[in-house]
Amino acid sequence: MGFHCNIGCNIVAPEVDDIPGYTREIYLKRIADYRDYGFRHLEFSHLLALSPEDAAAIRTCCRRAGIVPWSVHSEHLNEGGAREEYFRIQEHCAKIADALDARVMVCHLPNLQPRFDFARAVDILSRLAGITAKYGVCLAIENCAFQGDVDFIIRVIDALDRPDVGFNLDTGHAFCGETDDLAGVIRKIGSRLITTHLHDNFGKNDDHQPPGLGRIDWHSVLQALRETGYDGPLMMEMTGNGVKRHRSAGELRDFELEKELVSAFAFLHFQWERVFRGNRH
Repeated sequence: MGFHCNIGCNIVAPEVDDIPGYTREIYLKRIADYRDYGFRHLEFSHLLALSPEDAAAIRTCCRRAGIVPWSVHSEHLNEGGAREEYFRIQEHCAKIADALDARVMVCHLPNLQPRFDFARAVDILSRLAGITAKYGVCLAIENCAFQGDVDFIIRVIDALDRPDVGFNLDTGHAFCGETDDLAGVIRKIGSRLITTHLHDNFGKNDDHQPPGLGRIDWHSVLQALRETGYDGPLMMEMTGNGVKRHRSAGELRDFELEKELVSAFAFLHFQWERVFRGNRH
């Protein structure tokens, strides 16, 4: 990342609280706001209501605003879901990523029981990687708030052994599901890291709070990111009202999204400059 600190975020629309509500019009409306907050990279997290033509219009709007569509977040394979329908949805998401000119697609491990079925995970994610590769998109597998996710995903990535498959580090999930030592997690992931979902919590619940409003040691996190050689943007993942309603701290359940975004951007930028200069205090 050099000295220049590129900070990105997923687009959240406070007035929308379901996936079909994220339409072309909503995204076009929000891009200028995110530019004004200071972000230069965006993730698009809800894609089912978009066509490739919609995504191309969003890409044009981003370019005019000086924004890079960095990543998309695909939908999940949940218990009881049909695999062929899942792969059809994943192909749609990859097509949208390509039309946006985003180069990363984030996915979760299959939400199936037992969770850590290695052969099944390799089979499903290998097929998914074949889909993303058709569109020139890298696949980033995200850790969720389950003990053992990080090590399991590392095993899967190493088994797939593809340069276009890597890790999406979700700091909030790791902090409330795995360990307090996020810097150690980052060093373990190492060069497998493709992108990030940076957010904060108090170590007990997946609150999706802005970096700096929780107990994560962000100086050590950013220092470890720098040590890995990660050169992508610092991508945050904020959330809509559905998740915010269940935050641990009641005062943060109705916290205004604009305040979250502006304060988080300033906090990460400040901490990154400290890391780059080697100054913790």
